[in-house]
Amino acid sequence: MRSREYESEFLNKIVIVTGGNRGIGRSIVLSFAKRGASVVFCYRSNEEKACELIDLVQKQKLPVYNFQADLRFSDQVKKLITSTMDRFGKIDILINNAGKFDKRPTQDISDDIWEEILRVNLYSAFYCSREVLPYMIAAKQGVIINIGSIAGKRGSAFHAHYAAAKGGLFALTRSLAREVTKYNIRVNAICPGRVDTDFLAEEKKSELDRWKTDTPIQRLAEPEEIAEVVVFLASQRASYIIGETIDVDGGLTMD
Repeated sequence: MRSREYESEFLNKIVIVTGGNRGIGRSIVLSFAKRGASVVFCYRSNEEKACELIDLVQKQKLPVYNFQADLRFSDQVKKLITSTMDRFGKIDILINNAGKFDKRPTQDISDDIWEEILRVNLYSAFYCSREVLPYMIAAKQGVIINIGSIAGKRGSAFHAHYAAAKGGLFALTRSLAREVTKYNIRVNAICPGRVDTDFLAEEKKSELDRWKTDTPIQRLAEPEEIAEVVVFLASQRASYIIGETIDVDGGLTMD
């Protein structure tokens, strides 16, 4: 049975989660909502997944709201942030989780594909952070957490565009942290390893088995395990953690 402290940890907090209708994002939405936060999750497509999540939270009577927007474009990001401010009057926590995975040789990455991957994985986080910061600065408090990937730290064959975007996300994290910590705004990042989500649906079983073998813990992460670290970083328990990228990869990249 959950304690009252658990259920009220984020009471009266307003959280935005981008890419929140599936995978890691879905688990982040549920983890915050079950702890008392009001959560707005944004999604670009796959309305079926969004409706499934809304049905679930309504049955559990959780304060979760959905917003459809294409965060590749700054005008739609402004609509997301403005809509949330109009509804709640504040934004306490921003989770930049929107992402898109793509696998192909570098010579096959067209200008359009390069632009698409950077817009989804990097531009969206920049746009959302830029739009929410004036409100957080005025409130003299806030938390921004960016969801990256081990590809952004060590590179990844056939994912040059994806790795470049995630690497940029980590640099953005550190730069923002240096800039806004003085306003009592904490900026950090999570670096997940291989997570058991529908993003892996197209991978061959032999490849998934190899990934498990390569990981010291000998399995993929569950989305909930990533979400729990996000929730910790957003809490006051992590009040002295600033500008960090936290590896959550089952020991895959440990020195």
